[in-house]
Amino acid sequence: MEFDTIAAISTPIGTGGIGIIRISGQNSIEVAGKIIKSKRFNSIYDIPVRYAALVEVYDNDEFIDQAILIKFKAPHSYTGEDVVEIQSHGGMVVLRRILEAVIRNGARHAMPGEFTKRAFLNGRLDLSQAEAIIDIINSKTELLQKNAAKQLKGVLSKKIDEIAEILLNLISSIEASIDFSEHEVDEISPQEIEKSIDTALEKIYRLLKTYETGKAIKSGIYTVIVGRPNVGKSSLLNRLLKEERSIVTDIPGTTRDVIEEVLDIEGIPIILVDTAGVRQTEDVVERIGVERTLKSVERADLVIFMVESDGITKEDIEIFNSIKNKKYIVLVNKTDKGINISQDEIKKLFNKEGIFISIAKDENLELVEKAIKEAVLEQNIEGFDEVLITNLRHKELLLKAKEFLASAKQNLYSVPLDILSIDLKNALDSIYQITGKNVTEDMVDRIFSMFCIGK
Repeated sequence: MEFDTIAAISTPIGTGGIGIIRISGQNSIEVAGKIIKSKRFNSIYDIPVRYAALVEVYDNDEFIDQAILIKFKAPHSYTGEDVVEIQSHGGMVVLRRILEAVIRNGARHAMPGEFTKRAFLNGRLDLSQAEAIIDIINSKTELLQKNAAKQLKGVLSKKIDEIAEILLNLISSIEASIDFSEHEVDEISPQEIEKSIDTALEKIYRLLKTYETGKAIKSGIYTVIVGRPNVGKSSLLNRLLKEERSIVTDIPGTTRDVIEEVLDIEGIPIILVDTAGVRQTEDVVERIGVERTLKSVERADLVIFMVESDGITKEDIEIFNSIKNKKYIVLVNKTDKGINISQDEIKKLFNKEGIFISIAKDENLELVEKAIKEAVLEQNIEGFDEVLITNLRHKELLLKAKEFLASAKQNLYSVPLDILSIDLKNALDSIYQITGKNVTEDMVDRIFSMFCIGK
């Protein structure tokens, strides 16, 4: 494909050692050649491909900066087009001046994600690989970066292609049975069809099973700490963060607003939320804090429910009833002051065992992090070699494919083959959309609009 020539600053806004202007398109080399001079090469066309050439950059006849210029010839570039990268000093004024000179000489400003969009349209990568680039750029933990790198490498694409191959072979066999029924072509049996559907479904199930874990490492787990006043919620937040983020006093009701901080537990972003203690109160400000606590519980992925080791109160039971339908863990704090409740009683009241801790004495706090990790992960990811589904679009398309295949299996013995193949083709279409082999232009535009300018 041939597109017009685009340009953008590809490095973050701010000052730094270098900044990069990226130019891509059929006239990129010509455009760059109009603003640079070299003492070693007579023109930009004399500079070897992939060679780092020292050049001077000019705006008309005014010198702007010294820079390194590297050119790439299609199709061996990021976008699959002719590409030029100008690496100047990293000040924003100089970068903007170079970009303006490039635009005046025949390029236009690139739209967000347009370089990667061209890479996709030119077959340099598929859609799932393009989406992996967003995750690599936005990675907040090493775990997400590693998973995104696998996806960029094509691990997910390979698994999707395996499912597509099964469905494509199945559809081809069914259509051959229909089209050549009067010839010597072996008709595919219902048992063979069912076996292929089951194989495809099993592969889809395995991918879908990774989504909750993938979502956890990408979006984080919204984890709300709840309990009655002065049970140790703020102290727990401070200990887990290893800093004094929340104010801690012996006065009940000290925390009056929701406080959010992010904790990294072995690569999983845990959005820890310290909340106001839940109780009946006449204090207007504290009452607002309690209302916000209850709203936080509604959106929580995980609730850390805290009680004291000296016994369970009516307030504790009321709080538990408001969170019992959520995923939760139970912490029994202040064991340093004595324990007046047993594990059996905790299990009977709260339907699971509690973790007995002393925040004041730093006892058993390592068990809290372990419990959080075990509560949010659907599978053990230590040494996990497979790619995790982290993208909601992928999940929804896999679910669609699963539904179409389930329908085909259900109707296998009751409908003609040509009707059965409709569900199979719809399933294949859903699978193809993941890698972009069959995707609408609007969807492509929507995906790449989420990129930053310059990528």
